[in-house]
Amino acid sequence: MSIRGMSFDEYVSEVKKFHGHVAPGMVCGGFMVEKALSSLPEGGLFDVVSETRACIPDAVQLLTPCTIGNGWLKIVPTGRFAMTMYDKHTGEGVRVAPNHDILNQWPQVKAWLLKLVPKREQDTEQLLGEIEKAGVSLYTCMPVTLDGSFLGGKKKNPSGIHLCAICGEGFRAEEKSKICPACSGAVTLYTPDTDGSRPELVSISTEEAVGMHALHDMTLIVPRKQKGPAMVKGQKITEGDISMLLSMGKNRVYVEEKNPAELFIHENDIAIAFGQSMAGEGTLVESGPKEGKVEFVAEHDGLFVTDEKRVKLLNTMADVILATLPQSTPVTKGQTLAGTRAVPLFLSRAEFEKCMALMQTPLFKVMPYTIKDVGVIVTGTEVYEGRIQDGFVPFVRKKLSQYGATVADVQFVPDDPKVLAAQVAQMVISGLKLIITTGGLSVDPDDVTQKGLEMAGVNIMSSRAPVLPGAMTLLGNIGETQVLGVPAGALASKVTAFDLILPRLLAEVRIGEGDVYGMGVGGLLVGP
Repeated sequence: MSIRGMSFDEYVSEVKKFHGHVAPGMVCGGFMVEKALSSLPEGGLFDVVSETRACIPDAVQLLTPCTIGNGWLKIVPTGRFAMTMYDKHTGEGVRVAPNHDILNQWPQVKAWLLKLVPKREQDTEQLLGEIEKAGVSLYTCMPVTLDGSFLGGKKKNPSGIHLCAICGEGFRAEEKSKICPACSGAVTLYTPDTDGSRPELVSISTEEAVGMHALHDMTLIVPRKQKGPAMVKGQKITEGDISMLLSMGKNRVYVEEKNPAELFIHENDIAIAFGQSMAGEGTLVESGPKEGKVEFVAEHDGLFVTDEKRVKLLNTMADVILATLPQSTPVTKGQTLAGTRAVPLFLSRAEFEKCMALMQTPLFKVMPYTIKDVGVIVTGTEVYEGRIQDGFVPFVRKKLSQYGATVADVQFVPDDPKVLAAQVAQMVISGLKLIITTGGLSVDPDDVTQKGLEMAGVNIMSSRAPVLPGAMTLLGNIGETQVLGVPAGALASKVTAFDLILPRLLAEVRIGEGDVYGMGVGGLLVGP
């Protein structure tokens, strides 16, 4: 059987020229491409998804116009030896993969495909003979429809080109950045050349240091009583200090006179620079550096928000640390938010510049609670008709008061989705930016809250949250108005998903579906 008009031997020769050697996987890939194209209409515009990086992509690029460079060939590494060829506009196509049900008929292919024997023990000649003899019959070909994200061919790259502040080269990134992934340490390509990158400090005996000046703060620790600097940077060391330093275990010390400042950036200078660059809106540096460390506090009440990606990158790219509160923590004025320091006494200038390039914009901030007026709709015929007393309004008022917000409008509605929809529409017209509905989110026939919200035009972003308690919490929006559905069970628990989501909405932080589902880690709120 031919492969795109070539005999088997001709194709194997092309494989050797393209791949560098006769790879069995690329030979199989040729038959897979042949089977796919033979199963699809002639003249179509097809893209390909390979589920492996090995061999199949080379066969596709050799036999079709689809390449990684033009975007018509995509690799989604599922670990399976399979490929899908599909119409780039409709997503309809075929998935081709080895037929595992017939592998016993081809023992060499089975041993190779399932890695049952080491490569050096494979009989390549017999293996290629089986691949040729089996031909396209070795593979299944199943109709599939690709997810919409694969349609339309190569997507326009939204990124731009930026100049790296460290290496000076242009690099592509979606967000404006001053430092490329290679210089930041996010990607490692080469073994770093550390010769001379960090000057060695010169130490002298403590007795020799009399009359000289301490290079850094030296900490005295008395268990359960004291931890603080016994000597600060720049302090002159006297005869009277020797006994104390020796009792602290300081038999040798670093002094300014032996370590010229131009060779490095001192920990206190690093702390000052970090303090000026890291702190965003609503945050303050608590005080000057102590022992090379600065801490940040909240300037006002609000929601602590940090750039987790850049914080992680900073902590990996140099000998510095930045520790912060968890993302989206509600904070009060004066509360400590974060602390940072250089772990050694100094950084080389190159390391320091890397860190500063990463901090072109602040790494964290405190967002004020800007929504002050909230609408509340209590659902349930039993409450609407007065058969039971409502407990939700005082519950919500108390929660809102923690963040400086109030209940601006309260409406009680029966279990009628049309009535609920009308009240939601009215609150939106009145200009309220947050509407909280209570109850009606379970699976009982009378629980029609979600239906009523949908009738009102609310876009339901999530009808569940991976949080216990509070799994039935609903989140959506109608235009600029956020809608939060609170299940009845919230009244029975001290903390629920409501408490995680409410402060974010009051600070007008947009919550996406991924944010909600990401709450699963740390979402178990029950327990002692």
